[in-house]
Amino acid sequence: MDSIEPEALTHMRKISRPGKFWAVYQNVAMDSANFGHLQFLLCGAYCTFAEPPVTYPADNAFGMGWRYRSVGTVNLETGEIIKNE
Repeated sequence: MDSIEPEALTHMRKISRPGKFWAVYQNVAMDSANFGHLQFLLCGAYCTFAEPPVTYPADNAFGMGWRYRSVGTVNLETGEIIKNE
């Protein structure tokens, strides 16, 4: 699994608040130019999603959500991805 880019991790740490966490999604479409790419979604209290959905929410008319599957959450202290069980 890819690692989190330092700039993304810095941004996540900066805007995180108690009761919130970052879900990690990875592009699993093997025919995609972005295969393996990671996306992040802030979840938790007062967010659109209290719990992370199985696929990344569609963000355009073509819907990228089906390509991006939930793989875990971000440990903000270590910068590691904690894989789903």
